[in-house]
Amino acid sequence: MIRKIILLVILLLLYQSVFASQQVKIVTIKGEVKVRRGVEEIWQPAELGMLLEEIDTIQTGEKSEVTLKIEPGKNFKLNSSAQIDISDLREVSQKEMQLYLMTKKISKIKPRKQRTPLRVGNVSVVHGLKAEDAEPAEKNKNKKAWRKETNGAKALFDFQYYTNTVIKLNKILAKYSPQNDCGEIHFFLGKSFEALSKNGQAIDAFEVVLNNYQKQSCKDEAKSRYNYARQAIKRLK
Repeated sequence: MIRKIILLVILLLLYQSVFASQQVKIVTIKGEVKVRRGVEEIWQPAELGMLLEEIDTIQTGEKSEVTLKIEPGKNFKLNSSAQIDISDLREVSQKEMQLYLMTKKISKIKPRKQRTPLRVGNVSVVHGLKAEDAEPAEKNKNKKAWRKETNGAKALFDFQYYTNTVIKLNKILAKYSPQNDCGEIHFFLGKSFEALSKNGQAIDAFEVVLNNYQKQSCKDEAKSRYNYARQAIKRLK
């Protein structure tokens, strides 16, 4: 009961910070780019000048890219094989990010049989859900869909949407069954937290990178992430 009340309060605080709806405009298209409107399941070809709402989703195919105009003088580029929700482009404050992470942390706390004080530790990175904890409808999501969303999150990072990147990557971890990504998602979580001067949370994420690299069969490209994470942990402590 206490957990539900705390979650409700946090969600209310998040809803109070929702921004006024804004439109995003497609200004350049290269290759195959598709748009999904609202809750529709049908993807339609994107068109130059098309206005997108925050409830819409856009994705690019292989060797494709699209540029979105968010506001005067501010564009966002989505490269090959990537997907984002237009709502991902909303500028999220650090307070909103922390509240979101807190809801994830509290929701994973199992109800206690005896009455004991509820303790919420330092809010940190979500380390992913076990396959059996994922929603049944999401269990069979293929790696191609996971890759597109991950590439979308990396685009957010490249454009310095660090708080947005943290939230997006945590959503990916919760949405899909665990992937053998050799620490890729947690690497970008760590770098985002580092950019936000959240050293403790950055270290948590980088430690997952090291752990995944050591336990999984990783390609050479993952070695640079491993080396960066190892050095970052030493630097941030």
